[in-house]
Order: sequence, then C-alpha cells, then structure tokens
Amino acid sequence: MSRRIWAAATAGLALVVAWAVLAGGGSSEPGPPPAPPRVYSSCLAADTEPVSAADDPCGGR
Repeated sequence: MSRRIWAAATAGLALVVAWAVLAGGGSSEPGPPPAPPRVYSSCLAADTEPVSAADDPCGGR
C-alpha cells in the first residue's frame, strides 16, 4: 500500500470517527434529571401565631 493511499485511508477513518462522536453527543452519560414541578400555595407557609381550627384557611384541603 502506498503512502498516499495509507494517508487517505487514515484521514477518512479520522473523519468517520469524528462524525460519529459529534452525532452521538460525545458522551454516553445520561443528562441530569428534570427538576420537580414547583408547588405554590399559601397553605405551605409556616404560621407565626396559632390559629383555631375554625379559622384555618387551609383546613380540610
């Protein structure tokens, strides 16, 4: 095999490997998990003063 053919084959193989790495993202590790959804509610806030059960706006919910 001549040097010219050997160099062309090596360059072609390097291009195929580079394309495969770029197409595959270059990493086999999975990405981070998605963040959990946020919950907005006034009932989650801590009360600073005790509230009777009859006046509790979050009671039974």
